[in-house]
Amino acid sequence: MEDLIENVAGNQPKIIMRRHKAAQSSVKVVFLCLGTVTMSIAVGFASYGLWLVLPYAGLECLALGLAYFWLKKQANDFEMIYLENDQIVFESSFSGVHQKVMFNRYWIQISIEQMKANRIKVFVGSHGNKLEVGRLLPSVKKRELMNQIKLLAAV
Repeated sequence: MEDLIENVAGNQPKIIMRRHKAAQSSVKVVFLCLGTVTMSIAVGFASYGLWLVLPYAGLECLALGLAYFWLKKQANDFEMIYLENDQIVFESSFSGVHQKVMFNRYWIQISIEQMKANRIKVFVGSHGNKLEVGRLLPSVKKRELMNQIKLLAAV
């Protein structure tokens, strides 16, 4: 999933990160086709007397449905960073859980942790509090995010 950084210029600059939503409608079609093929094969076997295939096909369709709803729940995930007076606000929503954290922009510290050879995490914090940002971004774009947060704090 490709993710986006939008830096909205205007009266209040914002950094908005969202999941890429281009494939949402095609995902529904793929899941429906998989369920249809599974059930048609199961009904074919059941017509020859192998009816024990039907419960397993039903379980597979149930698993496909759960996977689709799990993906749909995560489709609206976002992270937003913006200024509010002398505070930098970090607002996020992951799987329906909304979080809003504020840090004084004059005291904010930004750091990077190298997790593996190709994976980094960006943390912001102040006075002992620490928050990971950029969870929706690939590691390649996290350094760009760090620079944008520094610019936002300097405004």
